[in-house]
Amino acid sequence: MHLLLLLFLAAAVKDGGASLRDGCEPEADMVAQLPTGTSVVIRYSLSGAGGPCYKVTASLDGRTVDGYLPGSAVKDTATFDKARKEGGRIGVSEVMDAMKTETPQAAVEASGNAPPQIKEAIRLMDTGQAGRALQILEAELKIRRDPELLALVGAAAWRADEADLALSYWKRSLDLYPNPKIEALYKAVLQETKSDQSNQRIVGAKVMLRYEGTSISADTAREMVKVVDQEYARISSQLGCSAEERVVAVAQSRDAYMKSTGAAEWSGGQFDGRIRLPVFDRGTLDAETRQVLAHETVHACLAMIGKWPSWVHEGIAQRLSGASLSPQERLLLERLAKEKKLPTLEKLGNGWGGLDARQAGLAYALALRAMELFEQDMSAIGYRNLMKSPERLPQITAELDRLLGL
Repeated sequence: MHLLLLLFLAAAVKDGGASLRDGCEPEADMVAQLPTGTSVVIRYSLSGAGGPCYKVTASLDGRTVDGYLPGSAVKDTATFDKARKEGGRIGVSEVMDAMKTETPQAAVEASGNAPPQIKEAIRLMDTGQAGRALQILEAELKIRRDPELLALVGAAAWRADEADLALSYWKRSLDLYPNPKIEALYKAVLQETKSDQSNQRIVGAKVMLRYEGTSISADTAREMVKVVDQEYARISSQLGCSAEERVVAVAQSRDAYMKSTGAAEWSGGQFDGRIRLPVFDRGTLDAETRQVLAHETVHACLAMIGKWPSWVHEGIAQRLSGASLSPQERLLLERLAKEKKLPTLEKLGNGWGGLDARQAGLAYALALRAMELFEQDMSAIGYRNLMKSPERLPQITAELDRLLGL
């Protein structure tokens, strides 16, 4: 059970009646005087120095009134408070956590019996269609207004590269109900927008590029859009992804990239629902940047198809962007495997941003070698068939572990 399913939880006014006000503060203007036993519908609760305060709807003399009641004036709130404290809150915290990695899919799993339109919006965010998700959630917002829904609308706006709009929704959510994870994300995105000078835009067939005009020339930006369009066509034919919305890409100077993403020093690019990459030379698009664009386009494509472990993401991204292992790397992997010093693919975990340079180098090399073996020994399956049959991944993973000597 989660908050949105408790929006119509019935409660009643305690003995002695209560003043329904337009805010939680005792000095807030009174909306109506509610007699003892008046039925109210709890919308959500707010924390305060004097205890909980509830936003409610009540029927009084044939009319509907909205306002706030102190917790001391409301009875029959135990079910609401229990569900709130147990954290069954439409998975917003899970969305906020997941926004830092590849996907908000965790919110779908946490949302239980959430309304279909909410699940659909989360699915759309998960598959690179944040614009459509934003439309659905903003329509829901016209029906009801609560902190959880506002947070989700903010998440969709952020994924759609509408940072100012996301901040507005998160601020409204936090004003209604403090949430440490949403507040942390709000502060992080606010700081990012203050230092982000990527305000120039170019639109291609499959990508919308936002870039720093002071760091990247217009000619280089147009070439980037052309490269992503070409790479998307090639990669989608191999993996089977289909974008109903343009992929968002953000190109910045190295310094701005590090400040806005918080990426590890070894990071050469990132996908967080948007392709993000640092560019070193404003006048040219070098081979390394082209490879990074292809690499991150693979991540965008895989995110549209489903949820995949990091080793699959990084292994395929390296293979389809033209990376290859050096002889030294191959020998190192073979030696470490014989010495039982390499983890199995499953134990590589998800989200490698916290690894140091050496650990990251080994993880990427192992993922790349795994995909080389997949192409060599499981060519009959191929990437496209794997994308269509994710249930085969555990068996494939076990076989690759064996081939890797893990």
